[in-house]
Amino acid sequence: MTARLRAAIVALVAALGCGLLGSSVSEKPPEGIDLAGRALAGHAARVALVFTASCWWYVLVTLGIVAIGFAIAVPAWRARVIFSVATTLVAWQASDAIKNVFARSRPEYWVLHHETSWSYPSGHAMFAVVVYGLWSYYFATSDVPRPWRCILSAGCAVWAIGVIWSRLALGAHFVTDLIGGVLFGLTMLATAAAIAGGVPGLGARAKAG
Repeated sequence: MTARLRAAIVALVAALGCGLLGSSVSEKPPEGIDLAGRALAGHAARVALVFTASCWWYVLVTLGIVAIGFAIAVPAWRARVIFSVATTLVAWQASDAIKNVFARSRPEYWVLHHETSWSYPSGHAMFAVVVYGLWSYYFATSDVPRPWRCILSAGCAVWAIGVIWSRLALGAHFVTDLIGGVLFGLTMLATAAAIAGGVPGLGARAKAG
C-alpha cells in the first residue's frame, strides 16, 4: 500500500467520523461526556487562556512567518514548512466553513473570553493537531541534537494537549467539539499527505542546519 493510499484512507475515516459525530451532537442538547466536561470549566483559567491564545490568528501568522524564515535559511526544512503552512491555511478556511454546516451553539458557561462563532468542530483542537502535533512529529524525525529533539518534540505534543484542555477550562467547547476538531485536523493532514504523496520527511531526517 502506497503512502498516498494510506493517507487517503486515514482522511476518509477521519472525515466520516467527524461528520457522523457532528450530525449526532449538533441536533440535540448536550449529554453524557459533554455534560461531564463542564466540571473542568473555570480551573486554571489564566493558564488556559495562554494555551488558547497560541491558536489566535496573529500568533499563528507570526509562527508561520518564523517558519518561512527558517525554511529560507535551512533548505532541508523547506518541504516540511511548505507542507505545514499550506495545510494550516487550507484547514483554517475549511474549519470556518464546516462550523456553518453543523451550526452548534457554544456552552453558556464561558470563562474569561466569550467566543460567538459556532462550536463544532473545535478550531483550536484542529490547530492543535495541524500545527503543534505536526511540528512535534517534525522535530521527532529531524537531525536536531537528541536532547533538543526530545525537548522540542515533547514540548509541542504537550502544548497540543494543553490547547485542547484549555477549551474545556474556558468553557468554550463541549468535549465532542474537541473530538470533532481532532478528527477534522487528522482529515486535513491526511488529505494533504495524500495529495503530496506523504508527509515530507517521513522516513528521512531533516537536518538542523
